[in-house]
Amino acid sequence: MIGTLHESPLHAALKLHYARPGARFEVLLEGYIIDLVQADGELVEIQTGAFKPLRAKLERLLDYHPMRIVHPVAIKKRRTPRKLLNIFEKLVSFPTLITHPNLSLDVVFVREEKRQQQRHLLEVVEVQRFTSAECVARFLPAALEQFTLKQLVAQMKAQKWTVECFLYCARALEIVELVGKQGNTHIYARRMPGNTARLAP
Repeated sequence: MIGTLHESPLHAALKLHYARPGARFEVLLEGYIIDLVQADGELVEIQTGAFKPLRAKLERLLDYHPMRIVHPVAIKKRRTPRKLLNIFEKLVSFPTLITHPNLSLDVVFVREEKRQQQRHLLEVVEVQRFTSAECVARFLPAALEQFTLKQLVAQMKAQKWTVECFLYCARALEIVELVGKQGNTHIYARRMPGNTARLAP
């Protein structure tokens, strides 16, 4: 079958997990191979790695087809907030596309095992779905109105790189804006609808 020669067991298992009656696998559409096409026309892409390779496919197809990105994240016992925050390290490839009405992103927390250097699905534990800028905005700590990157890292209790990726996505989606500097430190603020934030005195 097209596109399955180098497919990992995890990738194949998630396709089967998401497939509904009448679904077709590895469909050639406008020059792109689609992992799964549901009977209702939804396109499903299982993406275990970086999101950047998907950008051209999304820009070509998204205006005409509903699309779902499925990104598996391995956990051992339970999902932690930090594990979910890591999705922003992927989303930096196309943050504003999350607002497209035809796009949804499923972060799928799975239990897996490795056999012969391959990831094998044991169980789907939980799915967190992103469909709008509001899904990103909820990660911004409520206590923060104006803040520095250092303060945001402390509040989110995550690695600096992960928080930088979140901040990049939040600025692209106009959830957060840069309002000024104190010395060499950038000051950010939660963006209020219809208003432009200003640096507090």
